[in-house]
Amino acid sequence: MSEGDNSFSTHIINAAAVCAKRNAPYFTRFLTEEEQAVLKNEKLPDGVFSRLYGGEKNTEYCRAVLGVFPLRFYDFDAEQLDGIYPIKALTFTFRESDTITHRNVLGTLISLGIERDRIGDIYVGEGVVIVYLYDTVSDYVAQSITKIGGVGVTVIQGAAAELPKREFKDIKLSVSSLRLDNIISHAIGTSRSAAQENYVKAQRVSLNSVLCTDCSKQLAVGDKISVRGVGKFIFHAIDGEGRKGNIHITVKKYI
Repeated sequence: MSEGDNSFSTHIINAAAVCAKRNAPYFTRFLTEEEQAVLKNEKLPDGVFSRLYGGEKNTEYCRAVLGVFPLRFYDFDAEQLDGIYPIKALTFTFRESDTITHRNVLGTLISLGIERDRIGDIYVGEGVVIVYLYDTVSDYVAQSITKIGGVGVTVIQGAAAELPKREFKDIKLSVSSLRLDNIISHAIGTSRSAAQENYVKAQRVSLNSVLCTDCSKQLAVGDKISVRGVGKFIFHAIDGEGRKGNIHITVKKYI
């Protein structure tokens, strides 16, 4: 566990203790998948539950609520959590002939002085962007943004369109082994030694939402790799073996 994990773990335990004492809920910031994994493995005080929600089903970034709840609250369907969690969605529409990227959206929000952990998932499609945010900043964002990445947008309160599907870029690689450092070096275009020292050993790599510092870890199809500051990847397929014994694989990069 990294120093950051220890700090987050301590924060969660302290918040849970206050919840148990005061019988009052506590909402976290938006948590990364790695932090969510730490929370799920944390032993909370007796009677204190946690529930993750990011504004809709299957979000990557979620806020957790800690508290002493009746079982019926813990078992609510995702649709029933709207209005309970302090999360709001905004929809931005624009001409389908224009292009807005995830990076454009995040950069515009941060330029308003909004911290990253106040921002949840961002969905970008043709002519539409849907963003999940702290409820306390959503009105400010709605009133402040008229352009994203130089493209004029119109804002609508709520998730006013069908969520765009996640998009990926297929990357075909030829690797000598399925070691974590080897696949990372090819996927991000750096040397193996740089992948080891600057990313894996520097605690910038998560495997299936858990920090991984084992350079020799063998990967399997379906594994999700997150390289902080670079991007997220899915080990999608093994496509065969080359003449020199190299392994042909496909990695999907989130775009």
